[in-house]
Amino acid sequence: MKVLIEYYDKDVLKNIVAPLTLRPDKVIYLYDRGMEDMNVFRSLHNCFQKSMPHVIVEHYPVDISSVEKLRAATCRVVERYGGENCTLELTGGSELMMIAGYKAGMETGIRMVHTDLVQRCITDIETDEKIADTVTLTLENFIDAKGACFMGESHRPPRPEKYESINKMAQYLFRHLKEWKPTCSWLQTVASRGLPHELHIESRREIHMKSGRPVAPDDGVLMEFQENGFIENLELEKNWIQFDFCTMEDKQYGINYGVWLELYVYVAADSSGVFDDVKLGTMIDWDAYDGLKIGGNEIDVMLMDDSLPVFISCKLRDADTAALNELLIAKKRLGGWFSKGVIVTYSREKQEKTGTYERCKELGLEMLDERDILAPDFRERLVRTIREHDLVNLKWKKV
Repeated sequence: MKVLIEYYDKDVLKNIVAPLTLRPDKVIYLYDRGMEDMNVFRSLHNCFQKSMPHVIVEHYPVDISSVEKLRAATCRVVERYGGENCTLELTGGSELMMIAGYKAGMETGIRMVHTDLVQRCITDIETDEKIADTVTLTLENFIDAKGACFMGESHRPPRPEKYESINKMAQYLFRHLKEWKPTCSWLQTVASRGLPHELHIESRREIHMKSGRPVAPDDGVLMEFQENGFIENLELEKNWIQFDFCTMEDKQYGINYGVWLELYVYVAADSSGVFDDVKLGTMIDWDAYDGLKIGGNEIDVMLMDDSLPVFISCKLRDADTAALNELLIAKKRLGGWFSKGVIVTYSREKQEKTGTYERCKELGLEMLDERDILAPDFRERLVRTIREHDLVNLKWKKV
């Protein structure tokens, strides 16, 4: 295929699936002449170039309020490149664009195709013949197409051989949050007094935080850390405690109160074998072209489910409206309507059908709460929540 004609759409999925699948030499976008940000086409070119290094991306403004002007603009593009060289893809854009595109296609006789985002295939509009199954997208495809870039991870993902230990430790901490909170505060305070890369910890049992409040760790929590291989050489004396973190990652996990829910969700998602591109603590620079490296809000767990991005927010406490809004913004910013958001909160929001839970449903987000987190089949519940949410939303969007 030489030239693929597209109608630009606000949803990134509609802009990238057909080009990445059909791999044309040139992609031409017709877009609303009222658009001001031309960096979107630079971003699309960057997205395509990684798998099609010689691809050319062009874009032309059109009056999207007139079917006749849209039809004429499409016909001019076809005339310029020759009908035998062009394919018109009718998936993105407004309703008027679809009408104008079909009229132009019938007039010029070029091939017209449609991308079915539910069945994940591209078909010929005139014959209903399946041309190709759509490619499997990666998180990088979405990031590139939105003009963003990864800035790294706030926490290094654990190795698979560590998954069992993380699950055991996390489950223990979830059931002993009352003891974990002061223990974490003690660990944070003591660790801050040493060198950043120092693994050895030793201190009086009771210390004072910067606020002046006394704090002491729970022996049971520390012994559980040693039992699961996160610390070693633990010595518990009446007024003194010392031990060594096994690795720097273990130290980072040990001084972060909420990371254990993020780890627990990450391990469940990654070990399920169902999802692709599972990432932990992802930082994203939402504008890769402004010359500044500025990260937006951290996304706790990010993954791909059959070419659709999923955002998971983890809260080792009650959820609130701010947490829902933060998740919704990230979801819309990267994947648009064709993405999913799940909040995992150690609370009883869903069980008690609180206002926050009702708001979560109104926003099209899914929620897992304390009962789900503590369930032996948490991994299956997570997978089911993402997959069922996916099916319902995509069927609705198709209609």
